[in-house]
Amino acid sequence: MATQFKLAAMGHTMETGRVVEWHISEGESIAEGQLLISIETDKTVVDVNSPVSGVLLKAVGQVDAEYDVGDILAWIGDAGETVPVQPGSEKRSVAAGPRVTPVAQRLADRHGINADAVEGTGPDGRVTKEDVQRAIDDGTASAREEDTSVPAGEIIPLSGIRRITAERLSANWGVAPHVSEGIEVDFSQFESYRVEREADWQEKWGTAPGPNDLILAATARVLKDHPDLNAGFVDGAICRYNKVNLGVAIDIDAGLVVPVVRNADKLGISEIARTVRELAAKARENKLTPDEMEGATFSVSNLGGLGIDWFTPVLNPPQCGILGIGRIQRVPRYAGNEIVARDLATLVLTFDHRLIDGAPCARFLSQLRALLEAPEALLD
Repeated sequence: MATQFKLAAMGHTMETGRVVEWHISEGESIAEGQLLISIETDKTVVDVNSPVSGVLLKAVGQVDAEYDVGDILAWIGDAGETVPVQPGSEKRSVAAGPRVTPVAQRLADRHGINADAVEGTGPDGRVTKEDVQRAIDDGTASAREEDTSVPAGEIIPLSGIRRITAERLSANWGVAPHVSEGIEVDFSQFESYRVEREADWQEKWGTAPGPNDLILAATARVLKDHPDLNAGFVDGAICRYNKVNLGVAIDIDAGLVVPVVRNADKLGISEIARTVRELAAKARENKLTPDEMEGATFSVSNLGGLGIDWFTPVLNPPQCGILGIGRIQRVPRYAGNEIVARDLATLVLTFDHRLIDGAPCARFLSQLRALLEAPEALLD
């Protein structure tokens, strides 16, 4: 008997999902655990494997169409098996968009053909990846004409993580009044600790925490004393969260992802370091689950490793605050009448001025600096 493949909830808040791409065509065999479909949630694009082995009898879900959790996306069974007719199973609505689907456009661009000239067989005549591939195989695809009025360049449709980031941050930018405050922090004492104890930390904890781990641990600790920053703007009201879940921005090839370190205020620096490294490895392998990317109450973004001195990060809605970290530099500073070398970095806090004012944010930064410059309590 054929098996229904339904859209599953890939996160606590997920209600709908958009079909990005089928990796198996109708009539092809598929093994249990083999990549079947890519689904776009409100946070990321998730590759979903087949729960059973068999033949993809019918792909009900249409590329670029949006479906509710629980909707049937496909039928998998034995070759030649009849698929039951389900009223309303053929999805009624395809999300508004260009005539050529993003997947089809990328395929056309790779082959240098004019996707607009391809006959579309998708909903409302949209050109699908299959249409472009068929035109390529049949030799009926026409070459793309070069526009000589502007310099030649690659056109990259916004899709996947990049599209989600653009939509979320653009919508928030026009609503939330962003304000940023910066503070200079002396990491000399931590750097001295790190050099002296790195081997011991590696033996004791299995990892050697770095400055970013220290900042995450200190931020989580200080947020407990500043609940107005560990908050979000939800349904027109301030929501003070009862947990400190830190979103940690990680740059991967597909774009920016922000997995979450949960209950960070209850973790030691070694646990935070280990958790962040595990999340970063999963992010680069595209193995983060939606649950690992939702529920953040405050975010931290570090561009110091890329040589950035300081920057003003953009809020991740609905969160009230995000901390941006610049690189640590050895610079000369006065100590009394003498000039000494210090390891300094600039931290910039961006906050939603609807939820909190500048003075309490300044106090947050001052308390954070004090803890970072005397980090013994975090390194026990």
